[in-house]
Amino acid sequence: MKIKASLVVILLSFGGFTAFSLGVFEHPAKLSGQVLPHPSPASDFTLTDQNNQPFHMADSRGKVALMLFIYTHCTDICPYEAVKVKLAHDLLGSDARNAVFVAVTTDPKRDTPAVCAAYSKALGLSDGWHFVGGAAKDVQAVWFNYGIGVTVNPQTDAVAAKEDTSGADESKGLLKGLTESDVNLVGKIEDAFGGGYDVGHSAPFWFVDKKGMVREIMDGDVTPAQIAKDIRALIAE
Repeated sequence: MKIKASLVVILLSFGGFTAFSLGVFEHPAKLSGQVLPHPSPASDFTLTDQNNQPFHMADSRGKVALMLFIYTHCTDICPYEAVKVKLAHDLLGSDARNAVFVAVTTDPKRDTPAVCAAYSKALGLSDGWHFVGGAAKDVQAVWFNYGIGVTVNPQTDAVAAKEDTSGADESKGLLKGLTESDVNLVGKIEDAFGGGYDVGHSAPFWFVDKKGMVREIMDGDVTPAQIAKDIRALIAE
């Protein structure tokens, strides 16, 4: 799968983010990712999570939200990012109750609540995050508003992998901060859920502060420890 995860491109194409806030943070957290010079309000949406319950992005106000965009059948970057979220959640310990973890599907056709629930259980985050999807038009609106490009490749991922080895160097970065056990979990998830047609998509982590402002973006090669550190920094503001 060819991942389009350039932070520069994402920062320049916010879709529904039509205006940036000029608000000044008196005591801004020290963040290690790509910090937005002018934080923008996180676009609200309502989708359905793995428990078949509505999830409203606006309800995360008062907590720090971490967002990512993945799909269950992915055999590329998605399971690595999902495992990193699980590990960051564990590292936060009791601080995790002050954070909301949101995974938005890039494959609403296959990622039904039942499939997302099974994936969440295999990951070890059954109730630790919201893996959300819904009607294609509703999910596509979220992609647009968060600058996420998505393309469906009619080939299976196995065929695409034989023809495109450009992700080899990128996969090395995805291993950052992962132990052998963590990588084994990635493999188990790929074996259990991966396959079928491939979905190319942008794959950033979005950090939204307690006021509902997007403050930072990170690439997939970030470590779980960095994710947890920056969430704690935003919680402490």
